[in-house]
Amino acid sequence: MSLSGGDDDMEMDFLRDRYQDSRNFEVFLSFRGEDTRFSFTSHLYTALQNAGIVVFKDDEALPRGNQISPSLRLAIEESRISVVVFSKNYAESWWCLKELEKIMECHRTIGQVVIPVFYDVDPSEVRHQRGDFGKAFQRLLSKFSKEEEEKVLDWKQRWMKALGEIGGISSSVEILNSSFERVEEHVEHWTEALSEVAPSSGVVDLYPR
Repeated sequence: MSLSGGDDDMEMDFLRDRYQDSRNFEVFLSFRGEDTRFSFTSHLYTALQNAGIVVFKDDEALPRGNQISPSLRLAIEESRISVVVFSKNYAESWWCLKELEKIMECHRTIGQVVIPVFYDVDPSEVRHQRGDFGKAFQRLLSKFSKEEEEKVLDWKQRWMKALGEIGGISSSVEILNSSFERVEEHVEHWTEALSEVAPSSGVVDLYPR
């Protein structure tokens, strides 16, 4: 896996200037496509869209570079809420972890609302990178070459920090593959909450009571 390339700050500044007067997205969805694209994430995305909520769902079919693009970083920054759908293979994706790193940066610096969803994964596995989730994380790290070891070590520390932080968020949602009734409950609750307050407030309480 190659680590070449750097951030395009000029493009980022252009995009921010262009969209500074309005937030394009109310919800940013981060997920591993092969795990949840045609199940929970698809269901959630459709329900939110049907409620008139503007959702950014990254198209993993697009060609991947060696960094998340300026437009994707801006989409994260300008979203009111980020929903991170953790699944067994989430941590095997370099792309997902770079998204998560940016999401948690926005959570810390601008108070962006972050909702972790644990899809057939225990929160402690995410927080401590254990179990199947931890194995997926190790598979990603094993893909890098010896020459890239120093850079990867820096990334590993940042990713572990982000996973520890989001895995420790007390208000979260746990979904099982077979629990589609609970999926419906959460989707309905989130849709109602977002419809009421997302257009006018930067802080939204989406957690089921």
